[in-house]
Amino acid sequence: MKRCSGATWGAFRNRYLSFVFRIGLGVVFIISGAGKLPELAAFVDQVEEANVLPHALARAYGTALPYVEIAIGALLILGLLSRFAAGIGGLAALSFIVGNSTRIYRGLYGECGCFGSIASLQFSTGEALIIDCVLLIMAIQILVHKGEFLSLDSVIFRRKIPSSG
Repeated sequence: MKRCSGATWGAFRNRYLSFVFRIGLGVVFIISGAGKLPELAAFVDQVEEANVLPHALARAYGTALPYVEIAIGALLILGLLSRFAAGIGGLAALSFIVGNSTRIYRGLYGECGCFGSIASLQFSTGEALIIDCVLLIMAIQILVHKGEFLSLDSVIFRRKIPSSG
């Protein structure tokens, strides 16, 4: 059992997996945020109607979320402040899990509105919950991974080796 968990942990810390997750998570967040922007008022109304947050907080969350998603996605794709962006992305995914779980608990199984009005990306609340869990796992993997393979972080924050002389 210990050997299996060590292999799983090793795979979870793989730099190539981290790179794929970083790009994938970034793309999902950019598409999600950009899909909500054209009908932002309708999305804010949907967040308020979910009745998970107090009215003012729901309005602020719904208004800011698409812009935050786009920023997270861009940072992840560029590999700039990757771990910070993954942390914020993980918190966003956790908030989506809470929202979709609440909707399922209340018996609301319609479309989630996760990607705004992009017709080809409409998911039921249950499907969205599964996607949100996968996004959270991806964000956690990026947070755990120490190396920044093919990222701006590795270029900008490269440690200088003191010269001997």
